[in-house]
Amino acid sequence: MDSDLFEWLLLIGRWTHITVAVTWIGTSVFFMWLDRSFSFNERSNREGYVGELWMVHGGGFYRVEKLLMGPTKAPEVLHWFKWESYWTWMSGMFLLGLIFYTNDGLFLLDDTVSELTYFQGVLLGVFSIFGSWFFYDSLWEWKLAEKKPLLGHLLTVSWFIGITYLLCHSFSGRAAYMHVGAMLGTWMAGNVFRRIIPRQLKMVEASKRGEPVNEKWGKNAKNRSTHNTYFTLPIILIMMSNHFPSTYGHHLNWLILVLLSIVGASVREAFIVRLSSPKRAVKSLVAAVVTFLVVVFILKNGV
Repeated sequence: MDSDLFEWLLLIGRWTHITVAVTWIGTSVFFMWLDRSFSFNERSNREGYVGELWMVHGGGFYRVEKLLMGPTKAPEVLHWFKWESYWTWMSGMFLLGLIFYTNDGLFLLDDTVSELTYFQGVLLGVFSIFGSWFFYDSLWEWKLAEKKPLLGHLLTVSWFIGITYLLCHSFSGRAAYMHVGAMLGTWMAGNVFRRIIPRQLKMVEASKRGEPVNEKWGKNAKNRSTHNTYFTLPIILIMMSNHFPSTYGHHLNWLILVLLSIVGASVREAFIVRLSSPKRAVKSLVAAVVTFLVVVFILKNGV
């Protein structure tokens, strides 16, 4: 590929990816905050009423109410939040293919790490993204994971660690990190495309017909949305990691990525529970700081 064309495609791809990713992550963070901030107004007698929230911005007041589907008739005009997710994923896959799957895998493979051929590397990369989605999605559709979410979380984290280790011992460090990011991004976009939006559509249609709404759909959509918000900071870390070769270039790069992902998830946990459980939030922040210091120690001492 012509080098000038490659550079322009890279610029457009990255600009698009960062722009839509900011809007998606911002929306995710905002709605998680919104759900934690509603206060119940005893004077309200609206059916399906959960709570309300007053905000100030741009010289005006905003009043937001949350009403459950089912008791509340669906409004004629609804704003959906989905294309931010879809465009983030599509632009991310475009960048991944452009950088790592062109030029015979020049940036994908490292012969000091493994002896994979280009074809084998592409197969492993595709499996790490799409095979991981089928594992993750099947796991969280499994009734046992629904009844015992701790088991689901343990299996999800185990898969994440296993794939991270495998990729870091198969690809160049940079390619391994980006493929882990693509895996998490696919989980997030898949949650929106395959689970959250379709189930919310069914709930909206049921509300329009005046039929009872399946509460399990709402709980499942909320569960997937909660997963997504915990993935956000690890993904932002991976997007930044290109600028820090001391992380992906380290001989324990897989462990560094796992530990820094724990830091990100712990910080996100602290923000999520800081109002409902301040002590838990403090513990999460302490865990994040300690884990980060472990990473600093590893990098500084060449462990």
